[in-house]
Amino acid sequence: MRTTSDDLIEHLRGSGLEVVAVVGNEPGPSVEDAWRAMAGFEVEPSASFPLDADRAGVQGLWLEHARRGGVVGDDGTFLITAVVTGSWEVGWVRVRLTEATDVSRLIDDQRRIEFIARSASGDHICGITAEEYDYWVVSLAL
Repeated sequence: MRTTSDDLIEHLRGSGLEVVAVVGNEPGPSVEDAWRAMAGFEVEPSASFPLDADRAGVQGLWLEHARRGGVVGDDGTFLITAVVTGSWEVGWVRVRLTEATDVSRLIDDQRRIEFIARSASGDHICGITAEEYDYWVVSLAL
């Protein structure tokens, strides 16, 4: 029988990420804490692009901000969550970048890119969220 963990792992692999391990929410910050931080009233995007834009440059744009914020380790690993039913309960998944990685494939059931990546230390996040007319690349120190 499939679990929410299976669904999230399949979703991440579908974007070309190598899944290393399910980490969970401890130690924090939890997935819920990260989503709250991204949705904060005073949050401004580090970069943005229109919802209907070509998604060809999304991987490079996100990766630039994620590396700048120290989210992606020297070995290409980081923690991630994406919008999939039950992902909050599953928590963070440790993944590794591959040659096939394309985060623009991390789309939700509304066909929008939605995910958060977190540094292993938990002190920084960088994700993409769909806002009213644009996608926002949000990079935050926690």
